Amino acid sequence: MRKSTLLFAAVAAVSPLFAQQAIVNDNAALEAKIEKIWQDSKAVFHSPKTDLFYTRKVVDVPSPEDIAQLKPLKKNGKTNWHGGGSGTEDCSMLGGIILAGLCDRYEVLKDDETKARAAAMCRGLILAATAHGDKGFIARGVSPEDCKSIYPGSSRDQYTHSIHGLWRYYRSPMSSKAEKEQIRRIFSDVADKMTREIRADANPPYSFKFYKGMPDDRGVGKMLEVYPHEAARLSMFYAAAYDVTKKSEYFELYRKHLPYAIEHTAELPKMSERKMRGMVPAYSILQMEASLEVLYVVEKNKKYKQQLGELMDMLADFVEKCPVFDLEKRKSSRDRSEVINGQLLSPNYKLSEKHEKILRECIARIGGNWDSGGAYTVLAAYWRARLEGYLKP
Repeated sequence: MRKSTLLFAAVAAVSPLFAQQAIVNDNAALEAKIEKIWQDSKAVFHSPKTDLFYTRKVVDVPSPEDIAQLKPLKKNGKTNWHGGGSGTEDCSMLGGIILAGLCDRYEVLKDDETKARAAAMCRGLILAATAHGDKGFIARGVSPEDCKSIYPGSSRDQYTHSIHGLWRYYRSPMSSKAEKEQIRRIFSDVADKMTREIRADANPPYSFKFYKGMPDDRGVGKMLEVYPHEAARLSMFYAAAYDVTKKSEYFELYRKHLPYAIEHTAELPKMSERKMRGMVPAYSILQMEASLEVLYVVEKNKKYKQQLGELMDMLADFVEKCPVFDLEKRKSSRDRSEVINGQLLSPNYKLSEKHEKILRECIARIGGNWDSGGAYTVLAAYWRARLEGYLKP
């Protein structure tokens, strides 16, 4: 009896691995799994009222009253300005990743379902940028209960992906005239906010303010004198604003900061491995390449465009070889998929067998009803890979 029980337990433990392996090697099964991840995530983490995806179950997101009191408090009892652990802390960032992925999906499938999903995601990101009435401020997320309560903190990461996702949507055939007008207004407000607030004499220097003038308490709004992977963000914000408005003032500001973006981003490989492990998380690879993608697409000058394309390709290759980003040693689906997605944004990168295998494993293993952040980034990486000709059923 004991031997049979042990044998049954062993088979039960191993059989999910067999099932995963079957998915890994079957492109049609991968596509079906991706749809399941979407449906599972939507059922648990998505609010149809805000059209945002959260990192906690929607029913567990703090009430507007708790948000007003900046709860939940941190473990040390201090005020939670950024809503950490609330489920709203990364709605704009992850929503931008999802929307960019849906733009890729539409280029592959050209279907009405993708258009509906993308329009909803666009509404969610617009809500996070407008519900509070503070022009140029992009909130991390919005209460799914009253559709307006927010935590006052934000970050350049939230801005980067929100802008990138909305920019991709603006340029796609899916966006309507009304949506384009809303995006133009948001990008203009963000660009104007940067012009007002990114100053050497600001407190802290070169950081934008959070909701209603709240100072940057963590250095996550700093836009100049930053690490290489953050150097293209300011130029990217202006480039996106110029691209949708064609206003010369935004063009001049984007070009003003472009040399710094190119030169300083190129210094990433010069960082020590120790410093890189501490200051360059995996998710920053996607943010860096997304910023450069906006600059690369918008830029018309042949010299700058060539520099940007070569920079993106160099960084994608560097990440592949750098021990810090060895994806075989990383177990997080989110880390793995964000690095791969970032690489796939570069103009001439070819997905290696190693990284294609890892992406397949991420899709097979992830459960959309429990790993929210990983689910969203895997979805986006999959559709980018499909757009580039990989994993086709």
